[in-house]
Amino acid sequence: KEILGDDPVHDVMVSAIEGVRHRGKHVAFGAAVILLLGSGIYLALEYLEKRDMESQQILSRGIDFYHAQVDSAAPDDPYGKGPDPVFRTEEAKYQAASKEFSSVISRFGSSRVAVIARYYLGLCQIRFGQKEEAIKTLEAVRDNTKDRSVGYLGKRVLAKLYAETGNYKAAQELLENMIKDPQCEIPKEELKLQLSRNYLAMGKREDAVKALREAKENSGKSMFQSLLMQELSRLEENPALSLKDLKQTAVRP
Repeated sequence: KEILGDDPVHDVMVSAIEGVRHRGKHVAFGAAVILLLGSGIYLALEYLEKRDMESQQILSRGIDFYHAQVDSAAPDDPYGKGPDPVFRTEEAKYQAASKEFSSVISRFGSSRVAVIARYYLGLCQIRFGQKEEAIKTLEAVRDNTKDRSVGYLGKRVLAKLYAETGNYKAAQELLENMIKDPQCEIPKEELKLQLSRNYLAMGKREDAVKALREAKENSGKSMFQSLLMQELSRLEENPALSLKDLKQTAVRP
């Protein structure tokens, strides 16, 4: 014992063993922490993935309801006739769609999917004649930071609602900004057609004609070319022409 006690190599070995034991405890603790963190991250990702899938399923069902066929002989179950939903009335299908969109918004309000749901909910509110509610809903879509493309669609419909409720200045501002925005994917000739009608409602006939001419020049083989030519011709030939005399087109969803 005396020899071992005076042996420096023995002291080093003992210290090393104690160090390994000490470090081993820390390593084991660290490994346990890493394992717990890894499990937590995995579970969190799995939970988020399930929520994302659920929100998309509800949204998809709502969109299917929105575009569903109408048949007065349809059963109570919209899927009673097959894989595609069918409703007895237009009101019934928009009510069913609104319920799905509202569910997405209430449960997944901060997601991109909720932005799309708000857009479609606004369209449903328009169908019900709820213009004030639709304006509030679509203003939230306009201001969203999750999906710019849906935001532009919301602005287009919102501009039409503003014009219909007499807020022509707000409609003009929205349309002009979208026309100038290079990132806006909505056809410029469609926006200029809408802007022309807004000018005409404001009594700005010259501006209306100018907007139509610009749209016609840049329309190429656009689906709006024929309508642009017709409206421009009628405005140029009849100075007294009003907005109600022009052919109205529905806002595309």
